[in-house]
Amino acid sequence: MTEPTVEPTTTTATATAGEPARTAGEPAAAARPRRADVVVTVVLLVLAVGVGAAVSRVDSWWPTLTATTSRGDVGEVVTAGPLRVRVDDVRTGAVLEDGFDTLTTDGVWVAVDLAVSGTTVEAGLEVLELRDADGRDYGASHRASNAMMSTFVDPDVPEAGTVVVEVPARALEGDVVLRVLTEHDDADIDRPQAVAEIDLGRLAVPEAGTVVEVVPPALVPGGWDA
Repeated sequence: MTEPTVEPTTTTATATAGEPARTAGEPAAAARPRRADVVVTVVLLVLAVGVGAAVSRVDSWWPTLTATTSRGDVGEVVTAGPLRVRVDDVRTGAVLEDGFDTLTTDGVWVAVDLAVSGTTVEAGLEVLELRDADGRDYGASHRASNAMMSTFVDPDVPEAGTVVVEVPARALEGDVVLRVLTEHDDADIDRPQAVAEIDLGRLAVPEAGTVVEVVPPALVPGGWDA
């Protein structure tokens, strides 16, 4: 007796509504995008939009504070933010007597005699430097005592003294400007940096052995009107 022939059948996976049919053995992940990938994409887009908005608003949240500069000449009272300063004299020497030590230099000692007071509150010198004609800045010397740099004075009660700067001789080849800064940094959160610039002109290079002495801090008799 002859056996009946049975035709082979092909199994097709049943597709749910909205999905294309897939053949047996095809992984389900290939049939539709993963929901997790869509969620991650949406989150990243939202974050990108939020960061862009924050960047566009940063100037209004934290405005850029620019320095304000007040300028004057020797003998004039220059007001810069919380500080008033007046340069009374500038002296140069090769040897410094600062009241504690005798200091020599391969360059030049520049002794700036000045008076300082606060404007509305107690204030003091934060940074003092000499700027030469080439734009190089030289700060108050750490080798000298420079007591004026640690002195805080009341509003409109000026105190006078000497600040010493050590510079190379080349710094005196052109005009020199004294710069007094009221903050250590260019700007802080509350107010812009205030700078007093006083034109000292061209300073003489001292002869070898010339001694310059420091004037100790003392109140100015009669105040700014003296």
